[in-house]
Amino acid sequence: MSSDSGVQVLVRVRPPSKGEEEGDPIVEKISSNSISILDHTFTFDSVADTTSTQDDIFRLVGLPLVENCLAGFNSSIFAYGQTGSGKTYTMWGPPSALSEDSSSSEWGLTPRVFERLFSRINEEQAKHSDKQLNYQCHCSFLEIYNEQITDLLDPTQKNLQIREDVKAGIYVDCLTEEYVYTMKDVIRLVIKVH
Repeated sequence: MSSDSGVQVLVRVRPPSKGEEEGDPIVEKISSNSISILDHTFTFDSVADTTSTQDDIFRLVGLPLVENCLAGFNSSIFAYGQTGSGKTYTMWGPPSALSEDSSSSEWGLTPRVFERLFSRINEEQAKHSDKQLNYQCHCSFLEIYNEQITDLLDPTQKNLQIREDVKAGIYVDCLTEEYVYTMKDVIRLVIKVH
């Protein structure tokens, strides 16, 4: 996915649920970056159709994001949609995806990104072992609901404010950040926020 702006929009069209299978589809992918909804065409940076796999989404969104992080840029993935639209599945995978006996093929975007990020960090540090190359990775989890921001790592922190700083850029004031070094650290935080 490439775009001239810092924000890119991917639309993932989920397969119809059992109750929706009758009749013609309402949403149709018409090109790599356009969909049709009730005969109206909408264009985005990219469109993934109902046959797209979790790995397809990772290759489209996750791989470039990891490389941006390693280049020193802050990166975020923001899932938006109504209840039941597939946000959690796309971001995390099915409910069993983060259990100890799950296969990484079930993983959603987030665990794949972190697995790749930690792998790339190890590669870069080994490649530049003669230099003092140091990467730091920290996570925050927040929820925006009814225009209120809640810190999911510290749910007592509610109604947080978005701020902007010349050096730090845009950030959420008082949002908890925890350093993570391995995929297990990330899973520990995910379990904590659920």
